[in-house]
Amino acid sequence: MRAAMAGLLSLIAVLVVARSAARDPRLSLAVWRKPAAAPQEPAAAVVSAALPTPPVESNALADANLRRDGYSTLRGGVMYVPESFSSKDGAYDLVIHFHGNVKVIVESAEVAHVNAMVAVINLGIGSAVYENAYAPPGTYEALIEQIHHAVVERGLANATLRRVALTSWSAGYGAISTILQIRRGTDPLDAVLLSDGLHCGRLPERPSQLNHRQLAPFVKAAKSAAAGKLLFAITHSEIDPVTYVGTKDAANFLIQAVRSEGSVVEGPLVAPAHLQLKAALNAVEPSLEKRMEPIRDVHVGDLHVRGFRGQTKEHHSAHLLQIGATLMPELAERWGNRQ
Repeated sequence: MRAAMAGLLSLIAVLVVARSAARDPRLSLAVWRKPAAAPQEPAAAVVSAALPTPPVESNALADANLRRDGYSTLRGGVMYVPESFSSKDGAYDLVIHFHGNVKVIVESAEVAHVNAMVAVINLGIGSAVYENAYAPPGTYEALIEQIHHAVVERGLANATLRRVALTSWSAGYGAISTILQIRRGTDPLDAVLLSDGLHCGRLPERPSQLNHRQLAPFVKAAKSAAAGKLLFAITHSEIDPVTYVGTKDAANFLIQAVRSEGSVVEGPLVAPAHLQLKAALNAVEPSLEKRMEPIRDVHVGDLHVRGFRGQTKEHHSAHLLQIGATLMPELAERWGNRQ
């Protein structure tokens, strides 16, 4: 039974991502195609000069003529302008989320009052498809450029990218793993949020030990967060996938890796508010909903690891459905205090 856990997690991931697509064809997964050749110029330069932006009149807000309806199509996903977004001068923050029901992510950002554009990328089943998609150099920067074009086309005057947060649920962590390794550093990356999705394999020569080499990008990010240079927040369940390392053990490894970087602080166990999202009605069956019961809360600088009880696929789904009560509020607080 335990050996079948990996297959069950993949199945529930498909159900959560795709259920709303069956009711709303606009949310069906986009077909991913091989990325175009990497741009020759640094991505930041491309973004800043990608499209002429309409000048903003004196005393007028930059978002006065921003079109908020519908969505903009991206390679492998979509971009929404949440109700929580506003900009006086054209500067905007950006959340790029990998893997998960689109409307759940957008509504979660709204209920957490995240003031940012939200892009959601869905490429398929398993982490490998996400890892491979962003392996070609420049693919990540091309995505940011495409999003910037969409923001400008929607009418945000003087559009300027300010900060980026990379977020994921389940297998989506694969995209972030690759991006952290090959990004050019021209993007203003400020936060990484992983919702029950930090995994790795085991060492071929020592099957009892996790493959620390696969976690190297996240260890580097964790050390940066411990030094206060990045927000790195993680939630994990107690699921043991058996065939690979679960999120709890992977998180344990990160904490051990940064112990020398700062004080490890154990926080009080406070259960997050249970969200009842409208989008969840089309995302999963009501019987799949679980409440988040905390089992640990660990801080090392701006590295934050929160563990929650549960070993079933329903508990895994809860990390997506409740991301607006767990990880998104941390991002809203960080960006709200730094406007």
